[in-house]
Amino acid sequence: MTLTKLRTGAALAVASMALLACTPPPSGNVLNARQAQTAQSVAFGTIIGAQPVTVQGGNQPADVVGTVAGGLLGGVLGNEVGGGTGRVIATGVGATAGAAAGNRIANAATTVQSTEWLVQLESGRAISVVQAQPAFSIGQRVQVVQSANGVTRLVP
Repeated sequence: MTLTKLRTGAALAVASMALLACTPPPSGNVLNARQAQTAQSVAFGTIIGAQPVTVQGGNQPADVVGTVAGGLLGGVLGNEVGGGTGRVIATGVGATAGAAAGNRIANAATTVQSTEWLVQLESGRAISVVQAQPAFSIGQRVQVVQSANGVTRLVP
């Protein structure tokens, strides 16, 4: 494998990993395309508690990209070691280790800090919603918007 191919592989892996950081945190201000122009139920409540939480990964496309990019880069690097059967083994080990490392990096890149909001609904029921933005104050009245597929968000 030439140095040029190694550089190209590394550049593609770095570019793929950079895209992973584009995952937005959970927000009440962001809707996906399926939520637009659909009826959603609305309830009203009051914020009665809040605590910081960490939302880990869960972005399957990012996990796949990280695993594949890491595996390719690891395989390319492993292929540079030894010759004959040793090279084949090193390529396999490099690809496996690279895939595992790429998956971990992707998971870390899509981990975000958020807030778990405890809401007392007018019905008397209490619910918990994890959402980073917007921020609320204890005692603040909010709208609890829930889509048909169960996605819930809080709106001032």
